[in-house]
Amino acid sequence: MQTITIKSIVERNPDDWLQAFQDSPKNRAFYEETPQQISFSRIALRVLGVPIEEDEYFNSLFTLSQNQNIHILSEKLNKHIEQKDFQAIQQILSQHQQTPKGLTINRLVAMMYGYQLIPKHDDSTMNRHLQLMTIKVIELFQHQQSLGLLSNEFRRFLIDLVKWLKNHWIQWAKALKPTDDFPKVVWYGEATISQRYFLLLLMELGCDVVIFHPAKVDEFAEVDPTDAFSVSYSYTSQTTLQPFPDKPRDRQATVGYRSSQHFEQLMHDQQSGVYRPWQFKDFMPRSLTLRMTYDDIFIYAKEKALVRPQFDINGNEVVIPVIFAKISGVSSQREEYWHLMHQLLINPQTIFVQEFPFTKTSKANFHFHYKHCLVNGELSVERIIQSDWWQYGELSLELQQAIAHTIKTSCEQPTLKQQANETLYDLQLFLFKQLTMIPQEILRLLQSFDYSQEIPKIVLYQAPQQPALSREDIALLAFLNRFGMDIVFYNPTGQLDLEKHLQEDTYDVHRLEHMLFDLPYEEPQQPKTTAPDKIIKKLFNRFF
Repeated sequence: MQTITIKSIVERNPDDWLQAFQDSPKNRAFYEETPQQISFSRIALRVLGVPIEEDEYFNSLFTLSQNQNIHILSEKLNKHIEQKDFQAIQQILSQHQQTPKGLTINRLVAMMYGYQLIPKHDDSTMNRHLQLMTIKVIELFQHQQSLGLLSNEFRRFLIDLVKWLKNHWIQWAKALKPTDDFPKVVWYGEATISQRYFLLLLMELGCDVVIFHPAKVDEFAEVDPTDAFSVSYSYTSQTTLQPFPDKPRDRQATVGYRSSQHFEQLMHDQQSGVYRPWQFKDFMPRSLTLRMTYDDIFIYAKEKALVRPQFDINGNEVVIPVIFAKISGVSSQREEYWHLMHQLLINPQTIFVQEFPFTKTSKANFHFHYKHCLVNGELSVERIIQSDWWQYGELSLELQQAIAHTIKTSCEQPTLKQQANETLYDLQLFLFKQLTMIPQEILRLLQSFDYSQEIPKIVLYQAPQQPALSREDIALLAFLNRFGMDIVFYNPTGQLDLEKHLQEDTYDVHRLEHMLFDLPYEEPQQPKTTAPDKIIKKLFNRFF
């Protein structure tokens, strides 16, 4: 019986990947056919970002969609499943859960064949190949997921696997012979966990697969972190994720435009340290809280993000070094204490808070909204933005995506402490609800935030007569810290507030000499002005 050996194309120059993808495997660098084995190279590529001429990129996608031999799977994914197949999967999963340590993978696949959940080919070699590759991908899922085949995602993965093998693979390859050209597949944009593993299965089966993401989001790398099954090709530029093109773009770049774009690319390369305004508007902000002394706060607060230590561009993320500090107590040098605080407030990109609590609270139950935004156990940025409760629809699309992305990471990796009798889900629900009510004043500050430039700040002064920071206030501060804002919180009494609700390693505490319980905020003194006639009189008296 013949076996099929599939090898990734890693030796080909990435510059010709588009032509190689459209070519027959028989025309590529490696193709070998013997009575015992058929071996051929396949294209498995993750294309990240866009070229200088963006229109050309989207026109290429449209051209691919017009090719009858290429399947744009992301746009035509059939989610239908027969009721009998769904019931059969439920029976297998029920037996899997009732078995100590679960069913073995071989037993699981054998049961799937018994229930006719895995489609059959006309060719016996292809049937065997499909079985082996299905086992291989399920083994990979088991190895990569923390709870293996007992994880919550496995049920979704198994249902989707059966659904898409029947709706797509067997429809493309029912009469396929090992010597025929295998299907060609394009995926555009984001992919769920199940979709990533199905794409990997198509690669292992022998399909040519190209994954496009114009914003340089490399989700497939989570299932292929070592490039064992695919390779990546990254353009220098990137743009926001836009709908898949349904028609060609008419705009044509002039020679002058191309030259200017090329110059921009050289001049403002991500590693050059010279950045044009709003160069990273399409990127996702990710903060890095600096560890610093009390004096360092006032040194680095004046600096732009790009000159702070550890500022970096990492994939589609901008790493923003930020300040998050609590100043507990009051300095002996009282005049200097107020002067340094006033220096922070001079910056127009600063909000000063003196009244607490400063955030809204709501008794609304967000359980339904939160569940609606989950896709395979993860919050979906797209679903968050498209929800009817989303209040930030007037903002630019890039900022909406950055806010939704930061809400997602804030909920999935919370820095707030769980309260007594509060589950992790309860905490995530609390954070989710609070972050749907960001104050307008802060939203205006975020709209003017150019990630590589001036960092917006929120300075808080807790006067002794004011109520303490609420947990809702601290939830918002944690979000703003994660987004990339500087936060300096003054508490002259030294009493606990952030410490009650926020994980200690997420901010600095600087303890000054005196704890005072009757110190109201002191406004900056206006510089004294001397009238012109007094100056003349002084000069007159000096000489006469």
